[in-house]
Amino acid sequence: MIEIFAKISEATKLLMETGFSPAHVTAALGHIGSSVGVDRITLFENQPFPIKGRLLMDARFGWAAPNMPSMLESPTMKQFSLREAAPLWADALAAGQTVSSVANVAPPRLKLLLTHLQTQSMLLAPIQAGREKWGFIFMEDCRKARVWTAEEVTLLKSLAGGLGTALRHKQMRSNLSQTRTQLAEMVLLSGTR
Repeated sequence: MIEIFAKISEATKLLMETGFSPAHVTAALGHIGSSVGVDRITLFENQPFPIKGRLLMDARFGWAAPNMPSMLESPTMKQFSLREAAPLWADALAAGQTVSSVANVAPPRLKLLLTHLQTQSMLLAPIQAGREKWGFIFMEDCRKARVWTAEEVTLLKSLAGGLGTALRHKQMRSNLSQTRTQLAEMVLLSGTR
């Protein structure tokens, strides 16, 4: 288990140094997914503006084990509403809690989708970037109905925290870059007067 926490630390460091690009996120998730022995890890991002009052999310980044389809390839994972599919799960994530379940006891609407995706069990944790509720991480076992251990739940929370830190770092870098650009423009404008 210590080895996996070290991989999470390495992944967070990598994402903070290299950026939160799809290639880097996929590589980081792949290291962790293969260490934990899961089949898929997907990051869902909340859409910034609700559409007709519906809070939707998109599968943004993901890793899948060999011979396992990625959730990023599924059109049902774009503009997905966890609140409509599993309201209690959405409430738990909004409150900062994790959710774990085997697919056959998932809420009915979600159970249909999970069956289609071949998911046997799942573990979810919210991702928060600073004060912003960015989305959630979804870890799946597609081979067996896995009961997640306390260590695995702690591991996923740690991963979600590391991803939140990397996202916040990305936002801060972007804000700093914008500020530099604005200052440079102001200096240019003041020099032409």
